[in-house]
Amino acid sequence: MKGIEALSAWTQHCMAEASEQWTAQAWLTCLRPVSYAYGAAISLRAALFASGLARTRRLPVPVLSVGNVSAGGSGKTPFVEMLAARLREQGQRVVIISRGYRGGLKKPTIISDGRDLRCEPPVAADEAYMLARHLPGVAVLTGADRYRVGEVALEQVDCGVIILDDGFQHLRLYRDLDIVLVDAGNPLGYGRLLPSGLLREPPEALGRADIVVVTHADAGRDLDPAMQAIRRYAPTTPIALAVHRPIGLIDVNGGERLGLERLTGQRLLAASGIANPSRFEATLVQLGAFVVARRVFPDHHRYSTADLEIINEAARKSGASMVVTTEKDMVKLTCLDLAKVEAPFYALSISLELVEGVEVLDAMVSRMVKLSAS
Repeated sequence: MKGIEALSAWTQHCMAEASEQWTAQAWLTCLRPVSYAYGAAISLRAALFASGLARTRRLPVPVLSVGNVSAGGSGKTPFVEMLAARLREQGQRVVIISRGYRGGLKKPTIISDGRDLRCEPPVAADEAYMLARHLPGVAVLTGADRYRVGEVALEQVDCGVIILDDGFQHLRLYRDLDIVLVDAGNPLGYGRLLPSGLLREPPEALGRADIVVVTHADAGRDLDPAMQAIRRYAPTTPIALAVHRPIGLIDVNGGERLGLERLTGQRLLAASGIANPSRFEATLVQLGAFVVARRVFPDHHRYSTADLEIINEAARKSGASMVVTTEKDMVKLTCLDLAKVEAPFYALSISLELVEGVEVLDAMVSRMVKLSAS
């Protein structure tokens, strides 16, 4: 597993550096045949569902899918959290269903029934567990077969509307609304299918979306390239804009919440196992901190005691006054002996906010829920 993680991290580094390094270009060229084979398999699968030879099954409650066309970093988890909170405030009985990537179980698993947490990492997948902790009153379930998980939700928890987390490619389950997130900084995953790029399916798939949400729209970049890329494949689909806002720090040891001003002027080590660590580190700098060292682990990394020792040694050598990680990483780190990290250890908490197109999305969701009720 460590070797696979290292190879994946190296490949993503090559994607980012392909225009500058011949070694990166050479490695991605070697991967192109695999991408072609992957693309052929994806196209065949889509054709089977389109022809009816593969069956799409429907649940008796509204299903909203939040997904993307490229792997990692588009902000699905904070968007799902925002959407679930909005629906909950409107009186809906919300259930979140996800695959539970890197969780301990593939069978249908209730992470939270909306009242109590039923399991924790490593059995519970990190993102699903984080959603369950953040959303009291919202049930969270995971499993590979999302239709079967939906049946379990209908049988065992209070279920009125389902949010399918990372469901755009899960064609076996019918969706009443497809919300597709696109990262403003890399809207089409380097323009190549996995594994030589980040695209999970050809960009033409954007045409299936009911609404496209451009995330990280506040990253200080020109949005025109992203908008043009979307319009090339989804010329009439509504587009919304979302921003990610830091909201505070959490003490990884005790859970105490602190203001962002705690970062000002601090020399810190940034430790993360996420799809886009550079964006996380840039946010810390924008908040007034000095990132004097970094330790980057693969996305969805399962931390060990040895990893904590590596983080502690790096913080000591760099003279960092604190260590800062992401909230997703914190979920897995709290299972370990954090006393091995001598410096104060915090997680940066992030929320997502729609800044454009919120009325369009609300109208779509309301119409879908009303049609289902009638």
